[in-house]
Amino acid sequence: MAAAGRSKRKLKNRPKYKQVRFKKDRKMKAKKAAAHKRGLNRNRKRRKARGSRKK
Repeated sequence: MAAAGRSKRKLKNRPKYKQVRFKKDRKMKAKKAAAHKRGLNRNRKRRKARGSRKK
């Protein structure tokens, strides 16, 4: 059992954990954004065509 009568749910709700969770989310978001900027989810042709589309 957790000392001081904190349940697991209350334990994870402390500011320290909130900070850690928030940082983790931001990190993931940044990672995904960076991957999208590099075009990792596109094939070579689509990557090459980037920014050179004729109207």
